[in-house]
Amino acid sequence: MRKAFKIVLAVFAILVVLVLAIGAVFFLDLAAYTATGSSNLTPTVTSVGKAIVIYDPGLSGAAKSVADKVASDLQAKGYAVTLAGIKSSVASNITGYGVVVVGGPIYAGSPTISVKDCLNDLKPAQDVRVGVLGSGQGATSPSDVQMIRDSVASLKSGPLLDAVVVKIGQGEDLTARASDFVSQLTA
Repeated sequence: MRKAFKIVLAVFAILVVLVLAIGAVFFLDLAAYTATGSSNLTPTVTSVGKAIVIYDPGLSGAAKSVADKVASDLQAKGYAVTLAGIKSSVASNITGYGVVVVGGPIYAGSPTISVKDCLNDLKPAQDVRVGVLGSGQGATSPSDVQMIRDSVASLKSGPLLDAVVVKIGQGEDLTARASDFVSQLTA
């Protein structure tokens, strides 16, 4: 009887540790610490300005794919684009950019801590267009976008309140949704 109790107790302890470890990955946003690189994309047409796309890749990397697509769409519209991981040194300075996009995964209807921190630290000039993008499971509903918008609005006032906000769900047409987002952002 005691041996069975010890086995059950050991299994329970392992499960608790496992749940805490998984929770730490999500709540501490450990995947963001892998996003330290950056790259530059030169415009394919006459340059109209500079843009920076700052991304948290998330656990699956889907948010990085969305950021890549948004960056290439901005490049096609004539922007010299810097694609920067959220923990890169490049991401901390948005001076000189006319378009700033910050994005990452959406967990439980809210951007990750690293995305919120980045948005909270942004101090864009009045004429800078700001976009917030999210990537998540399932199709996007208006309530998903509203939850992201509410998260952003609670961080700051000013230019972030006018930010273009989008969530692109896995399984949605990434090309069309990213193109629409970029069109809204550059209009």
